[in-house]
Amino acid sequence: MSNWKEDLSKRYEFFKEWVTSGTPVAFWISAFTYPTGFTTSLLQRFSRKKDSPPIDRLEFDFIPQTKKLPEFMEGAKDGAYIWGLYLEGGKWDEEKSCLCEPEVMELYVPMPVIHFKPISKRAKPPQNVYECPTYYYPIRKGTVERDSYMMKVDLKLGEAASEHWIKRGTALLMSIGS
Repeated sequence: MSNWKEDLSKRYEFFKEWVTSGTPVAFWISAFTYPTGFTTSLLQRFSRKKDSPPIDRLEFDFIPQTKKLPEFMEGAKDGAYIWGLYLEGGKWDEEKSCLCEPEVMELYVPMPVIHFKPISKRAKPPQNVYECPTYYYPIRKGTVERDSYMMKVDLKLGEAASEHWIKRGTALLMSIGS
């Protein structure tokens, strides 16, 4: 119960800060009750720009950032900077900007801030990426009342092929508590 209360308190503070100080430069994706609504709104907002394609012809380009969260001074021009995701079954190599092996006994690794940048849908899927599934909770089995899967996030591959990460069950998590 104490973890739930702490999480609720952090969510409250995030939204309170948003209301009192204005739009944040980066968004804590885990604070949202329905984060797919937020990501859809990013696409919708972009589609309303002059000469932008309609929302059904948009997708995200996922660009992990090298700057740390406190270093961001302004929000993304298009889309949003997202933080609060954890990588399970892998690690992000910040120097090479790619997936790599985690340290021994390292179960969850915080991901850097990721720019969710709306772009026109690609004719061909990007090469050398792992389509990393993203889940709300570590327990990936959803129910009618509680969905688990959110979306896929393309992460650049390092030395290991996509099949390696699939067999490992590598995924992004919005929360490492149940």
